Amino acid sequence: MKFVSIDIETTGLDPETCDIVEVGAVVGDLSSNTPVEELPTFHCYIIKKSYSGDPYALSMHPTIFRRIANVEKPYRYITPENFNAHFERFLVDNGFEYGERSGKVTFTPAGKNFAAFDLQFLNKHFGFSKYFSSAHRVLDPAMLYFDLSVDTELPNTAECMKRAGMGGVVAHTAVEDARVVVDLLRHKLSDKLLTVRQH
Repeated sequence: MKFVSIDIETTGLDPETCDIVEVGAVVGDLSSNTPVEELPTFHCYIIKKSYSGDPYALSMHPTIFRRIANVEKPYRYITPENFNAHFERFLVDNGFEYGERSGKVTFTPAGKNFAAFDLQFLNKHFGFSKYFSSAHRVLDPAMLYFDLSVDTELPNTAECMKRAGMGGVVAHTAVEDARVVVDLLRHKLSDKLLTVRQH
């Protein structure tokens, strides 16, 4: 099963007043053992004349803003108006097709809190759902790591990584966070998929 893990970095939590500054996406496949670093990857920084956001969130991204300010190589820089065209080409180049009825590129998205957070920003700033059919089928690893005996809410990414036995910390960079989601989903679902196919 193919899916696209998507992560964004923003200047705050409110899509009405804050901006997207980075987008990362990784094409995952539960039936493949390809190392996550070798999976097809999309990455870009979003360039604008100015940005607005919350001081705390802005302070988390000095590297991103340095790269944008200096247009550092070899990174890709895309304006909000051109994002959908670039992302559409990435999906099509990696085997995703246009829906017969919708005419939109169709894919299953994955991400920690994608539907409630990332998609809201993508729709507000890029009109994402006008071009891509993805909103109703989201793979969120948090539910797979929910422990009824101790949890009163869904675990965050760091806790999911801990329960999966994965070392490291949450990077808060778009591509690395998207790769973590792929690993978390594989850890819980790949063996189950293999068992189903064997039966």
